Amino acid sequence: MIVFNLSCSDCDFSFEGWFENTQDYIKQIKKGLVSCPSCNSIHIKKGLMAPNVAKKSNSKISKSNKSIASNVKRLKKIIEKEFDYVGDKFTEEAKKIKYGETKERAIYGEASIEQTKELIDEDIDLLPLPFSTKKTN
Repeated sequence: MIVFNLSCSDCDFSFEGWFENTQDYIKQIKKGLVSCPSCNSIHIKKGLMAPNVAKKSNSKISKSNKSIASNVKRLKKIIEKEFDYVGDKFTEEAKKIKYGETKERAIYGEASIEQTKELIDEDIDLLPLPFSTKKTN
């Protein structure tokens, strides 16, 4: 099957037409079997179209997804090793660091949307992490 972008020469209506092959399209056009769904005109022309190329199952996209997942796992290991986990005390700790009440260090933990907005309003830099930060042990 092949899909052509078609348009009506009379009313400029654009639509798709599905054909067995190009010869089938030509045959149906010559016989007046293809008509505009908007005005029923048989004055139809092919429009611009992009080729439909099937993707291989082992395409770069699936490799890219594996690479992203691998990078997230690496990032998680680095953060868990190098940052202090403060859990649901993240907001308080971030404010203490910002205002010099405790030593400056890299932290991670949980914050609600409201707490996150509060930190942003106080010009405290933060980033959402692409993984769950909840500790299970």
